[in-house]
Order: sequence, then structure tokens, then C-alpha cells
Amino acid sequence: MKNLVLSLFFISITSFIYAQDSSNNFDLDSEVVTQKAKWQKSFEKAQKLAKKKNKPLLVFFTGSDWCGPCKNLHKDFFDTERFIKIAKSDFILYEADFPRRTDIVTPEKKKVNRKIQTKYGVRGYPTILILNSKGTEIGRRVGYSFLRDPEPHFQLLIDTVKLNE
Repeated sequence: MKNLVLSLFFISITSFIYAQDSSNNFDLDSEVVTQKAKWQKSFEKAQKLAKKKNKPLLVFFTGSDWCGPCKNLHKDFFDTERFIKIAKSDFILYEADFPRRTDIVTPEKKKVNRKIQTKYGVRGYPTILILNSKGTEIGRRVGYSFLRDPEPHFQLLIDTVKLNE
């Protein structure tokens, strides 16, 4: 009986010591983001900038306030130093957001986003669409796996950069 009580005491103490506070979760494999990617606020301006700089335009179709895979993709892909570095040198960025809350996107921007969605036949979220400087689709990636592996998305960027060289 004494051994049982001591064993339970030891287990409870070690569990307490190794318990993690969710506010201090540190993932040693994750990247620390010190800056954000620059997203254009206007699709028209993004198109003009892509043409002027002869860079592909990456359009991210998302439901920012309701789409779980979109939120995860943002954390695992768009908010990483790796993405920011690639985007800064090789892409113009635009987010076509389709939120449920009405205070996130203006009615004008919703209209523009719907037009882009229809023009390029985007049917699911998240979708990454890459257009060349002339507005022709040169790459697309739909969805984000529950495994949260952003490598296929990075491969899309790498392939696009090679294509655009």
C-alpha cells in the first residue's frame, strides 16, 4: 500500500512538472517570424505592380474568419520567414477574402473578390492562384491537408519561380 501511494505521488509530481502552459508553447522546429509579407490592398494595383515589376501575382482565396484550413495555412505557410523571403523577392501578393463577418471586407472589395473568383473558377478554400504578369494562370493549389504540411505549397512557389525565369 505504501508503495502504491508513493508511486501515485511520484507520477502526479512528474506530471505537474512536465505540464505545459499553453501560453508558452515553444516549437523548436517552427520558424520565428520577425516581419510580415506585404499584401496589396487592391487587386487592380496588385495587377499593375505585377506587370511593372514583371513578377507573378499570388492570389490567396480565403475565408479568414471561418475557414479552419485557411487559418492553419496562414500560420504554417504565409507567416513563415521562408515564405516572406520568397514572396519579397519573387511575388506580388493579394488576398481575396470571403469572410462571414460583414465588418472585415468592404462591399466593394467583396465584389472585386467575387469577380476574380468567378473569372478563375475558384470553388474552394483555401486556394492559392498564381498569375503571370499578363493575368494568365500559371499555378494553382487547392486546399490544405489536416497534416499541416506546407511543403506542397512551397513547391508551387519554387516551380512558379523557375517557370518565370
